[in-house]
Amino acid sequence: MTFDISLLEPKEVSINLKLFKLFRFFHLFDPKTRKVCNVNVYHLAWYFINSVLSCIVIYALLGYFTETEGVTVVVFHIQIMFFCLNISLCFIKIIVFLYKANNIWDLLRVTDINFLTSTHCQTHIGILHNYRKKSIKITNITCVLVFINAIEWTLYPLVLNLLQGEDANQSNRRLENMFNLRFPVTINDYNNNYVIFFIMESSFAPFMVYVSVMIDAFFVSVCYVLIAQYEMIKRAYENVNIKLNSKNNNENKNDFNVNDCFDDLVSIMTDQQKLFAKLKLFYSAFKIIILTTVITNSGSIIILTYESVVILTSSESIPILSVIKLITAFVYMIIVLFFLCYLLEHINNKMESVHFGMYSCNWTSMNLRSKKMLLLSMQLNSANELMIKITPRKIVNLQFFSSVIITCYNVLSAMLNIQNK
Repeated sequence: MTFDISLLEPKEVSINLKLFKLFRFFHLFDPKTRKVCNVNVYHLAWYFINSVLSCIVIYALLGYFTETEGVTVVVFHIQIMFFCLNISLCFIKIIVFLYKANNIWDLLRVTDINFLTSTHCQTHIGILHNYRKKSIKITNITCVLVFINAIEWTLYPLVLNLLQGEDANQSNRRLENMFNLRFPVTINDYNNNYVIFFIMESSFAPFMVYVSVMIDAFFVSVCYVLIAQYEMIKRAYENVNIKLNSKNNNENKNDFNVNDCFDDLVSIMTDQQKLFAKLKLFYSAFKIIILTTVITNSGSIIILTYESVVILTSSESIPILSVIKLITAFVYMIIVLFFLCYLLEHINNKMESVHFGMYSCNWTSMNLRSKKMLLLSMQLNSANELMIKITPRKIVNLQFFSSVIITCYNVLSAMLNIQNK
């Protein structure tokens, strides 16, 4: 595949390339990355990390198939369910990215500032710059929030065990850990070797944080690029037969240039087809990730809400750190699910708005040849409908997000009613 040197310059692309290069995420699909036996060295590293963590997960879950001492409270079971959902999602995300590395690299072409080459699209390049600033700001904030969340989850068991002191060792129960996985060992062995088990569990934190932050940030960045470029194409169609003041983009509807109209339409339509090809590539690469994220986050919202209710209705004292840990995880899951649905709906709306942009242009002053070209553009735009669907009728959008929240709380209500009986 041809290597595009412009993708190495952060100012030449409309994504947060500095962030992706800083954390070596960009190197996962960069064809110039060093290879061993014709395999990307970062891919080999991730294969090794996935294998090691998978072994730890299997070993931790063996506790459910062997007899262990003591009684595990329901909150621990809920935390383990939350862990299993999210670690599975992270494995799926990174495996998909490794498998689709070539497609991801090809997709990066759409982030080039000059991807749309027609004169009318380049006139509105300021739209792309504005969305670029917004996406960089959002991805940076997301990184900070996830890192804070990870630090809270990691330090919580250490602080709690320190506050409880000797009471934890004398209560014949396992010391608090990050996810409280049920390793197939006795309570005494677990507590005596707590440092080892804590390191094993905390090793999941950097893995989950890295995968979640980088892939979610990449998804948000590409979505904003697609939204901005569809907006540019819409504006280009609106002004296709109108002279623009390049300084302030004010429209002068009294000046028409009929002779150049056909060529302008051809160049805009060419850009539109290039963009649609990248949109198809984006959906093909992210479809599995989108669907699994929707399912996993929905389940996590139910689990975390149910755990919060169990803790709040319990007669035992509630550590404030436990409440903070649950709140931060719950807020992050809601934000990710909302942004996913919001951005996909925004892309769909921008695609539809291109059609209205075609109708809004000054088509009455065009010659017959240009009108036929505009009609062809409308037909192609109508044929190029592409949406991510959960079912043949359910589209991933904000309406789906609201239905997920409603369903989550209906299930939660049923679970609480069963518990009270």
